[in-house]
Amino acid sequence: MISKILAQNIKDLFLQKKYQELINKAEKFTDISERPAPLSNLVGLSKVLKPNKTKEDFFSSLADFEDCYLKAKTHLYGLEGLCNLISVCVLNSNKYQGLLNHLRKAEKMYLEAEKIFNNNERFLVIGTDLYKYLLDHKKMLKILKKLISQESKSKIIRCKYAFTNNYIYDWDQNDYFRYSKTLKNYFPKYKTLSIPKIDYKKNNKIKVGFVATDFKSGHSITYFIKNTFKYLDKEKFQTYGFSLSKNNDEVKNSIKKEFDNWYDIGDLKNKDVINVIQKEKIQILIDLMGLTSAERIGIFNSRICPIQLSWLAYCNTIGFESIDYLVADKNLIYKNEEKFYSEKIIRLPEIWNCHSGFKFERKFNSTPLKKNGFITFGCFGNFMKVSEETLEIWSKILSKINNSKLILKSSNNLDKEEIKKKFKKYNVDESVIILDRLDYPDLEEHLKLYNKVDISLDTFPYNGVTTSFESLWMNVPVLTIKGFNFNSRCGESIMKNAGMDFFISSDQHDYINKAIFLSENLVKLEEERYKIYKGILKTPLFNSKNFALNFSNLLIEVYKTYKNS
Repeated sequence: MISKILAQNIKDLFLQKKYQELINKAEKFTDISERPAPLSNLVGLSKVLKPNKTKEDFFSSLADFEDCYLKAKTHLYGLEGLCNLISVCVLNSNKYQGLLNHLRKAEKMYLEAEKIFNNNERFLVIGTDLYKYLLDHKKMLKILKKLISQESKSKIIRCKYAFTNNYIYDWDQNDYFRYSKTLKNYFPKYKTLSIPKIDYKKNNKIKVGFVATDFKSGHSITYFIKNTFKYLDKEKFQTYGFSLSKNNDEVKNSIKKEFDNWYDIGDLKNKDVINVIQKEKIQILIDLMGLTSAERIGIFNSRICPIQLSWLAYCNTIGFESIDYLVADKNLIYKNEEKFYSEKIIRLPEIWNCHSGFKFERKFNSTPLKKNGFITFGCFGNFMKVSEETLEIWSKILSKINNSKLILKSSNNLDKEEIKKKFKKYNVDESVIILDRLDYPDLEEHLKLYNKVDISLDTFPYNGVTTSFESLWMNVPVLTIKGFNFNSRCGESIMKNAGMDFFISSDQHDYINKAIFLSENLVKLEEERYKIYKGILKTPLFNSKNFALNFSNLLIEVYKTYKNS
């Protein structure tokens, strides 16, 4: 036991953020086997929070959190240690390798703790993070449903429940629409200046604002927005970037240059962000977040500008009455389906987004099948998109095509062994090669991996977007499948706009047959790859100037509609 004076002294050091001093004192006066659970937890947190922490500090903290749980399994102190163990592992999964064993141990502790803490909201919330990493959609949704049934007021949980249902086939678009209509109830309505009190008549140009949390290196939206902003008609628009991220990197600075006005306001609360936007008298405000940012999307739950629309970051309805429009195209949402989206659907004439391309030199790469003697499929998207249906169909393809291979690499560092185990169920795990994203931190090295792939396989119902554009830029065709809503038709729109309708499968059976056909027709496959190489940059997928013109016309049209209403 430690004295009350020492215990209080250690608590004071933690509150004063003197983390290294706390660690030194704890290690000097106590042995880990003798420390009370709360002290082990504080030591672990100090190792994570201190400046200049090392890899050794990080992994040492995991032992402290585990020690805390084991000493106080039935107490809230133990729950605190377990939650910190899971949280620290998940948050650092893209930084450190070797976390799988710790998370497997954490899962055993979590299942044990369910008997005691199964109605504790914090326990349930951390469970959703754990099972997201472990790629268990069913367990994750089971926990989320429990939280919803307990009437959780957490907007993060409410958004996560909606977002997760995009990954599976359990909901149709009507189910999604009905649920999304309830989301606004969990976000505040901010007190704002009424629109008539803002004098917009003095503006010679249309003031357009873009709000995002992800103007930063490595995020997918940056590949789609930079050239759009660059080529937006500066004679007609005055542009404003409202960045809600706190980072400052090369990519963000390059995007910043394309705006007439820029605000780094990541430190401001939502109400203060709204005040900044209203002060600038923005006429069209564009959401580049959707439900991917539960903490910030609430900005759009109030009427702060005459026209508010959602574009690019989130391919489904948000459910807020104050978001007027959702930007799509003719391939994504059919006319008779518009009633299942809260926003009015406005359509770009070709595709709903456009990739800015890469600075690297493009070279034609012949299909690897020619030299390998076997076909290699690939998918480099987020493993969360690999639904049970996707995994089953991929496994059938591998089992039907002799010596075929499938290369996978997740955009997030999720549990590779878990997905390998799922393929083992279909006896095709030996045909699957799983790469670690941490081994390919450089963008060019990542793109070169497509040189190993004959055909990219799209996921469903949650299609790939960024990775499909990447694949086509590297002249690798993408096999996709028709969907039932915006989110599940992205692949169809991409391939139609690429002029590659053959690669759009009508159903899962057709998807398998086309994969088999292409594996047996080398000449056809080589022709398609060369056609992509010669023509893909001329298509709407990469024609940024034409896309910016179409986007400009769309904004002008909604502005005219507002003025004439």
